[in-house]
Order: sequence, then C-alpha cells, then structure tokens
Amino acid sequence: MNRSRTALTALALVPVLALGACSGDDPEPKLAPPPSSTAPSSPSTTAVSGPVAPTMPAAARGDDAAAAEAFVKFYWEMVNYAQVTGDVDGLKALASRCGTCDAAVDYIANVYERGGHIRGGEGRFRDLRANFLVREGRPRALVRGDLVSTRQRVDLPGSKKDESYPGGTLPFEVLVEVTSDGWVVLTMGKQ
Repeated sequence: MNRSRTALTALALVPVLALGACSGDDPEPKLAPPPSSTAPSSPSTTAVSGPVAPTMPAAARGDDAAAAEAFVKFYWEMVNYAQVTGDVDGLKALASRCGTCDAAVDYIANVYERGGHIRGGEGRFRDLRANFLVREGRPRALVRGDLVSTRQRVDLPGSKKDESYPGGTLPFEVLVEVTSDGWVVLTMGKQ
C-alpha cells in the first residue's frame, strides 16, 4: 500500500473511507437462547439492534450551498456505515467517476471479503463551506471543511496484517454535482 493510499485510508477511509459510526467490539447481533420446551413460547418484543443505513436528509435534496453541505455530511455517514458493516452498495451509488471514492469502496469491501473488520475511524465534518461552479449547465459545489476522524484499527485474519491509523483533523474538500437523481461526489481529497 503506497503512502498516499495509507493517508487516504487513515483520514478519509478511516473516516470516509473510515468506518466507525456504530462500531463496537462485536457488531453481530446477539440472539437469546431458544425458549425451553417446557415454557410456552411468546413472540419477542425486543428488536435486534445493529447499524442502520443512514437515509438522505431532506436538507440535502436541494441544489444550493446548504444542500451541498448536507449531502457531504450524509456521504460521510454512509462511509461510516460501510466501514462498520462492510455494506458498500449505498456508498457506491453516491459517487460518479470518483477514483478516490472507488478506491475506498474497494478497500472496505476487500477487508470484509477477507474476513476482517474495521473498528473506529468515524469521520465527521466541521466548518463546511460550499463554493458553487457551473459546468455544462450543471451546478457543482466545492465543499471544504475539516474532516475529523477517530482512531481506527483494521483487523484482518492473522495479527501480522492488522493496520492502525491515528485519528486527527485534515483539511478536506469534496466536489459534488447535482444530477437528475440528486447530488453525487465527483472527487475528494486533502486540501
């Protein structure tokens, strides 16, 4: 893994490309033992808890600066979710021709396909600000802010392959574009 991918993984994958939001030591749901054969069975009223995929907030459905900023926050929530669960489908749908995004999705998927898990690395933005551009009639926004991430550990089978990344703050920018289906990420990276 080259140095730039490691940095991206540590502060964008760790937080965007990082996985943490609802991470715990065991993201698998715990099931109660089956009822004994002597006790009558009754339906359980306890819901099984676990990470739930974020939903697009109403604030991200416009085509102004506030909507662009809300979309970028939502995108990072999807990164956090993907890192916790290994479910990258929703994250894939939010980017278009974004090599960094594709690399992050591939990295997360590969960790889980190899039997690994990602712990920590939850990312969130602060101090977001969007500047608009128009290209070929489509509004685009360059959203800049500080990406703050927690410490992350990538656990792979066999401890020799495990990876750790410190948390931290990184000036970050995300170029987004409005399409007929809503916003998509075109590029992202360190400012």
